[in-house]
Amino acid sequence: MGAAFSYVYTSSAAHGCMSMAAPVKLYPLATSYSRLLSSLGRVLAIAGLVLILFYLGTYDWVVFDALTAGWQRVFTSIGLADELAALQRSVSRQITWRSLPTMLSYGLLYTGTCLLLLRLLLPRGGRRMRWAALLYLIVFGACGLLLAGAKLAGDVPWAYRLARRLIDFIVSPLPVIVLVPLLRWYVSPKSKEDR
Repeated sequence: MGAAFSYVYTSSAAHGCMSMAAPVKLYPLATSYSRLLSSLGRVLAIAGLVLILFYLGTYDWVVFDALTAGWQRVFTSIGLADELAALQRSVSRQITWRSLPTMLSYGLLYTGTCLLLLRLLLPRGGRRMRWAALLYLIVFGACGLLLAGAKLAGDVPWAYRLARRLIDFIVSPLPVIVLVPLLRWYVSPKSKEDR
């Protein structure tokens, strides 16, 4: 941050002109105060996201019930309730017994909250956030491949179980706990936007 300077003007009655004295710093205290407020806001945002993750993980049945009721209303209002029921019958019980749109929206909500938390926990996070998003994308891609392969191969139980374990891993606070120290200490910021 640039420091604020002010020029002190002095007048000389003998010469009838004004001259400029050396610059004087106006508010170094104000910049440290704004940094303090910024840090406090960051800490409060981190605490809020941790509480949201705690709520989503602890009271997941409440969230699932609300999402299920919401998706049911949406599909009923647009006339696709029968298609939703047919889709649900095609989903293996080894993956989920809940509504598929409910599970997808819960996973996106939880993962989005985790990514926001990672963004706040990783200083100068441009490159580090790209790594985190890539790792999440790889795990989601592996889950998708396992589920598609299990379905195409005739409901292979071990592939469903492995996909379920990966889903349980990625929709948990564990990736955040692992990625924060790894990305903070082992991925150096190289681009200008990360510094």
